[in-house]
Amino acid sequence: MGTLLGACRASDEGFTTPCNQFPSTQRRKAWGRITILFALIALAITALPTASFAGTDTAGNVLATDNDANPSGVEGDLYWAGQALNLDDASIDHDIIAAGDTLSIRDCTVGGAVRLAARTIDIAQTTVDGSVTVAGQHVVLNAGSTANCFYAIGETVALRGSAKSAALAGDTVTIDGTVEGDVEVWADKLILGKNAHITGTVNAHVSEDPERAAGAEVGALKIDRTENEDTSTVNDVIGGIVAAALSTCFVALLLELVFPRATAGAAGMLHQRPTPLWVSGLLGTIAIAPAVLLLIISIAGLSLAGALMCGVIGIALVSSAFAGCAIARMVGHSQNRYAMAAVGGVIAGALTGLPLVGDFISGVAFVFMLGYIIQIIWRNARVKPQQPANTPGLPTA
Repeated sequence: MGTLLGACRASDEGFTTPCNQFPSTQRRKAWGRITILFALIALAITALPTASFAGTDTAGNVLATDNDANPSGVEGDLYWAGQALNLDDASIDHDIIAAGDTLSIRDCTVGGAVRLAARTIDIAQTTVDGSVTVAGQHVVLNAGSTANCFYAIGETVALRGSAKSAALAGDTVTIDGTVEGDVEVWADKLILGKNAHITGTVNAHVSEDPERAAGAEVGALKIDRTENEDTSTVNDVIGGIVAAALSTCFVALLLELVFPRATAGAAGMLHQRPTPLWVSGLLGTIAIAPAVLLLIISIAGLSLAGALMCGVIGIALVSSAFAGCAIARMVGHSQNRYAMAAVGGVIAGALTGLPLVGDFISGVAFVFMLGYIIQIIWRNARVKPQQPANTPGLPTA
């Protein structure tokens, strides 16, 4: 999601278009990531303390988790998380950053940018000096609202207000407002309402012809038809699998060279104590979003939140290679460890490159590696300083 919006915008002052195509397969992956985002948001919200709080730091930033909080004047940024935010007739000097189930902003003025993630997002009669970047299931920039740029992704996306440029992605995208520039659209269905007034070019990557109401004014409409079916050729799929297999094999060999004890320990743990490993990895994966959110809200934990996210990204990058290497060492414990690392890396990479199931296998590998790390940290914390850690060994031949 962030990649899509980030790739399709240049700045709040202008808009460039490096994205020429957004095939249906990529769009389906984006919808999958949106679903994951909503799940993480829901987990984060349920993890928030039941006793709500709101506070202001020395820079004038307001941090709130109170479902009833409605700050009327904020000199800095507004950070908010909870079930439902109803921000009405408020003045925010800088940015709004919020996550929840339902977010409603009405009759407000925002001196900076707006970044929102929720199931339902409604911005009405609000003036935003910066850009509006939102992700949700149902998203609308309503009539009477203005923004420098509007970037949105969701199931249904509607632009009924005005913006200088826009990048919109969804199953159904509706433009029934004013855009004083170009618009990029990725959708199955594009609707241009009777109040649509677009001075620039609408680059529509759609699977069906746009619906254009009488009275809709568009400077130029360029249609790039994308098919609902997967248009990837067999050669493309095979090439992707081979590339994934070779790159994962290289990383697996590098891990075996630099961290042989880690791969051996993971292999032994998977053989002797698989349940604690998988349970730890699953619980750790679920806890990532709440942990990051709470650290961000605490302000003092911003650096820790950044470190945690860097660690998560690092694990995600090498988890497939690590899991393949560890499983191969467990199976071929009596064989050459570099040969087994190469075999495990090739198999793991090929599996992650498969259509439909590749993302799921990557997720399983992430849970595996995270579970191993959590188990090692937990066991080392329990071991007394004078006692060596009892790391599971590899199975005997």
